[in-house]
Amino acid sequence: MNGHETIRAMLPLAAAGALTRGDLAAVEQHAATCSLCARELEVLRLYSEGLRDLPRPMVPAGLMQRTTARLVQERAAAAGRRRQDLTLGALALFSWSLAAVSWILVRVFTGGVWIVLGANLADAGTWFLASALLAWTTAGVAVVALGKHHALVRRIL
Repeated sequence: MNGHETIRAMLPLAAAGALTRGDLAAVEQHAATCSLCARELEVLRLYSEGLRDLPRPMVPAGLMQRTTARLVQERAAAAGRRRQDLTLGALALFSWSLAAVSWILVRVFTGGVWIVLGANLADAGTWFLASALLAWTTAGVAVVALGKHHALVRRIL
């Protein structure tokens, strides 16, 4: 970039009063010799003055406090959701581990045969199918109970 282009890039900053004294002096010195930059600097200064004269919107009282309180509340809610997700993941892992350990114990103590309603529950496929059905049924009951509890809390609040 040559000197003219450098000064031309600084014209908006000069019009807004955002340059250091040295840079402003360089811009004004260049504008004294370059009619194109002098004209653009004058137009930009008129725009800048016009913008300063525009009414400024008033910031509502307590906006910062309300915004801060809302952010704190949303962060706490997000932390609660993360905690719930971790708890549900841990419970799922615990459930599968318990099913696997229980299956091993049943096979050890029954000798690999445990007939209930004509099905060998000590068989891996039957055991994990029954465990999955029991887990899904329990989860469904928990969802219904938690949903009713949540609706009750919302009515109270």
